[in-house]
Amino acid sequence: MNILYSPTLIPTLEGKYLLLDTNIFIDSYIKPHLFTSFFNDLKKADITLTTIDLVKCEFLKGSPTEEKYNEREIFITDITNNTILPITKETYELAYNLIKLYKVEGSAVKITDLFLGACLMQYKKNIFLLTRDTTDFIQRIFELSFIVNVPHTKGILTYGIYQYIK
Repeated sequence: MNILYSPTLIPTLEGKYLLLDTNIFIDSYIKPHLFTSFFNDLKKADITLTTIDLVKCEFLKGSPTEEKYNEREIFITDITNNTILPITKETYELAYNLIKLYKVEGSAVKITDLFLGACLMQYKKNIFLLTRDTTDFIQRIFELSFIVNVPHTKGILTYGIYQYIK
C-alpha cells in the first residue's frame, strides 16, 4: 500500500520547507518501505525536508547502543539532507508568544511541539509541518492544510500538514 494524500499536496508545497515532527522519524524508521517513496517524491518537487534539534534529540534518546544511535543519526541526515532549522532568539520569543496564544489549551503541549509551532510562525508561508500530533496544533492558530493517511497493520495512521495562518 502507498501513502495517501491529496493530489494538490506536492504542488502546494513545491519550493517550500516541510518540517518533520519526531513521530514522522519514528514511524518512517519502523516502516521505511512506506515512507521512502513519499519522501523521494517530495524531494523531487523541490520540497526541503527539515527538522529542529529538539526533534533530533527526541528521536535519538533511548537508543540502546552507540551503533543504533549512529544508525538513527544517519537516518535523520538521509531524510533531511542535514537541513536542521536553527533555534534563534526570535524562535524563543515566538515560543513564549505561542504559550500565551494557547492559554489553557496548551497545558499539555510538549516543549518540542511549541518550538515546532514557533518555527511555523517564524517562517510563515514558506514552511509547513508534518505531524501525527494533530491535537497539539490548534486550528485557531494553525491551519490544517492537508491530511496524509498511512496504511498500518492495525488500520490507518493519520497525519496533519499544518501552516501558521496569521
